[in-house]
Amino acid sequence: MKHDNLIEEIKARIDIVELITEHLDLKRAGQNFKGLCPFHAEKTPSFMVSPSKQIFHCFGCNKGGDILAFIMNYENMTFQEALSYLSNRAGLKTEDFGKGQEINKSLKESLYAIQKEALNYFKNNLKTSKQALSYLNERGLKPEIIEMFSLGFSKNEKDALLSHLRKQGFSAEHIKASGLVYFGESGSHDFFRDRLMFPIFDLQGKVVAFGGRTLSSLKNVPKYINSPDSAIFKKGELSYGLNIAKNFITQKGYSIIVEGYFDAIICHQNGFGNAVAPLGTALTVGHLKKLKRFSSKVLLIFDGDSAGISAARRALEIVYSEGITAKVVMLSEGEDPDTFLRQHGEEKFRKYIAGAVSPVQFLLRVYGRNKLDTVRYILHLISLSPDKLQKDETIRELSECSKIHEMTLRDELKNISRKFSKTSRTADGYHEGSQKPVSLNVSAPSKEEEILLHIAILMPEKTPSILSRLDMTGIENHIVKGLFEKLKNLKVSVADKNLFFEKLLNACNDEEQKLITGFSIKSEIDEDNADKIMEDCLRMISTRRLEKQIKLAGEMGDEKLLHSLITEKNRMLQKAS
Repeated sequence: MKHDNLIEEIKARIDIVELITEHLDLKRAGQNFKGLCPFHAEKTPSFMVSPSKQIFHCFGCNKGGDILAFIMNYENMTFQEALSYLSNRAGLKTEDFGKGQEINKSLKESLYAIQKEALNYFKNNLKTSKQALSYLNERGLKPEIIEMFSLGFSKNEKDALLSHLRKQGFSAEHIKASGLVYFGESGSHDFFRDRLMFPIFDLQGKVVAFGGRTLSSLKNVPKYINSPDSAIFKKGELSYGLNIAKNFITQKGYSIIVEGYFDAIICHQNGFGNAVAPLGTALTVGHLKKLKRFSSKVLLIFDGDSAGISAARRALEIVYSEGITAKVVMLSEGEDPDTFLRQHGEEKFRKYIAGAVSPVQFLLRVYGRNKLDTVRYILHLISLSPDKLQKDETIRELSECSKIHEMTLRDELKNISRKFSKTSRTADGYHEGSQKPVSLNVSAPSKEEEILLHIAILMPEKTPSILSRLDMTGIENHIVKGLFEKLKNLKVSVADKNLFFEKLLNACNDEEQKLITGFSIKSEIDEDNADKIMEDCLRMISTRRLEKQIKLAGEMGDEKLLHSLITEKNRMLQKAS
């Protein structure tokens, strides 16, 4: 029995409320049930269970998910252990589950073989591609570093890899599961074509996926793409180059985290063998947990633009939540480790990163104009850390750098911790006396973003209209933006609300699931006024985007653009009045 089918059968047979009431005292609260959260200490119930949606969510610690997520968290089980436990409880045949495990094991072995065959195929292609070799030469890569990272090339042909894999005897089902070939209604084609190939290895040195950089000059082609997640690959858990860097990280005592494939490769070529990179995504808890096996210290290097600053700030939140010690290097705008090392060399780069600053120094330097807001945000970061020594050291540094008395900061930190522990819900779904995590304005989610997403999740029939008119560049919060992207790519009819919700939940990571379960258990949207609320939210998001562009145009002194933007804003406001 496949996992998807098994999970569906478990949910059909076991009611989440009945299961949780065996462990907690739940009481009816309207359409839902409420109780004290088992995952954090609280005196006022904030743990909610929805029988209609078969999900739970705590508005105190923000944990949420389905029946599997509850058992995994409550019993500290792995996914496989929770699946086995619940299948037995549901009365499903254990021998069927065993067969499913054997099938899954066989699939994984086949996927490893397919990825290895693809690796050899791409490497051989590179040897005969003048275009790809010339490009690598222009980027300054030496032959030995190309071999070390097993770089390759995918031909600009529709199904060259597919034909090769079929000749090697791999089944269409397993080739499809590998993510290397796309199978659709209009036929099949290789996922990677005319791209420089970066194989991605697990910690054991097995190739599990690929990244590809286009060599095409077409503007509508994405520069980088990665293999989709599979039975052997999870993008949010592996760091590029970690299979090579792990021993260097242990020796050096810290890892260097850069943003791109070439950044990591050039670092290694210049003697910085402890460099790794996330796989075209933001740094995640999964990345840090694996890095933490080798060292609990990291050096974060980011591009010196607004996107780099925003990425650094987001990274620091999970760095502190994992109790990791970090320093930050921000390069000049327009530069990254790749360009810096090629232009200035190893010694200058070494001196540059020697000037790395602590998170406190970095945040105060970048957001120094909003000193008090920045101090409160740093206190929020400190509150996330499970390491008491890290908390104490950071408080002392913050006091010294901000010139605010240490006792004052400690009192404020106590207030933040106390506020987070209060869990009485208010009308907007947060808690009386509590506060939302402090964040700087650069990516704080607006109420309009949250409401619009709330409508899209609870009223999926409205989703197509929202997505067709929503300007994604106006969405500031990366989690909200990611969820709208997933809604856009969700291949399921909006008419089936239960299936729509289930598919969306399954497509999301832990962070996104928490937001969804939180929205779903909140009070229902006013359906009679939903269209008007949508209009207001869409207009506010567009207006906010225009105001930022107007401010930027004014700072640049571009009077023509400034006039055009002001005219557009006035036209929008007149239309709304």
